[in-house]
Amino acid sequence: MYKRILCVSIIALGLSAVAVADDFGGSEYSSGVSTDFNPGIYFGGQAGIANLHYSGSKYTLPNSSYDNGYNFAARGYLGYAFSQFISTELGYDYYGRPKFKHTTGNTQDILQQGMDLVLKANLPLDYGFGLYVKGGLAWVHRSALHSNSGNFADKESNDKFPPVGAIGVNYWFAPNIALDLCYTKTMTISDLPTIDLFTLGFIYKINI
Repeated sequence: MYKRILCVSIIALGLSAVAVADDFGGSEYSSGVSTDFNPGIYFGGQAGIANLHYSGSKYTLPNSSYDNGYNFAARGYLGYAFSQFISTELGYDYYGRPKFKHTTGNTQDILQQGMDLVLKANLPLDYGFGLYVKGGLAWVHRSALHSNSGNFADKESNDKFPPVGAIGVNYWFAPNIALDLCYTKTMTISDLPTIDLFTLGFIYKINI
């Protein structure tokens, strides 16, 4: 279901972007300063919170539970804009250290991190605002969860490759600098629960 919604959203936004291209006159930044768009490299950073949804998963036992609903999370990425409507990004994702708690009070956490490669469809709006959707593939790595005499689920470190999608809004307050608000969802695959990531960050475009 998520995959269908993601595909339809990307196609719809891409078609909308093409349809309104002439209305923007080739300008990427329209809050009072007009500048011609140049394809090029950009990078960005985002920080926020992630809900990793481990409660009731294969990583919990009857006497152990997932202790934290939300973790500090961050994403850094490098992108290339082919046009003001289409770009691609390669990102590093830090999902935090999900913590598991036993009824005795003992706790254990694991490191969860990864990378993603996504295609981004942008829809520029007036006054420097823009909407976008992203879709692609993520690589998620988790460190081992140790049994500790049966207190916790015994899980070796592992890697998963789930689909990932995002929707967001940005505000270009300068020709090459924007604020970025984003919601990213990494899909469930095998024993990896879905990941909901909420972030606020910035974009810096090198070639303007």
